[in-house]
Amino acid sequence: MKTSLNSLHHQVNDWLREVEFYKQETSLLKKRLEEVAAQNSGQDVMAQVEHFQNKFIVQSEQIDILHHDLNKQSEAITLQVKEKPEHAHEKFLDVNDKMQQRVKIFTSGFGDLRFEFNKFLSKAL
Repeated sequence: MKTSLNSLHHQVNDWLREVEFYKQETSLLKKRLEEVAAQNSGQDVMAQVEHFQNKFIVQSEQIDILHHDLNKQSEAITLQVKEKPEHAHEKFLDVNDKMQQRVKIFTSGFGDLRFEFNKFLSKAL
């Protein structure tokens, strides 16, 4: 499917906002995990706390990488628009399927992690 530079730029900006949301959400989940760790000292709970700490670290790293790659793509699109402003609205570019797939996989994985974490919270509290 073909799209314009302008449309692609808007799509990348939407993804950046989405990634920022997940960054904030991860921060909230980490705080919630700290509360659970402070209230429970059982060995089983602490093993799960460590499990989720590790998962949240991995998620944060993935968020940072995705954010960086999206920023690079946004800068490249902005440069193309500056170089060829007459083509900003022409549909001649292929949609960035790879990035779209990466964002989709990330959001799906994050949803699974959040579900798993909420299930843990319901048992731990």
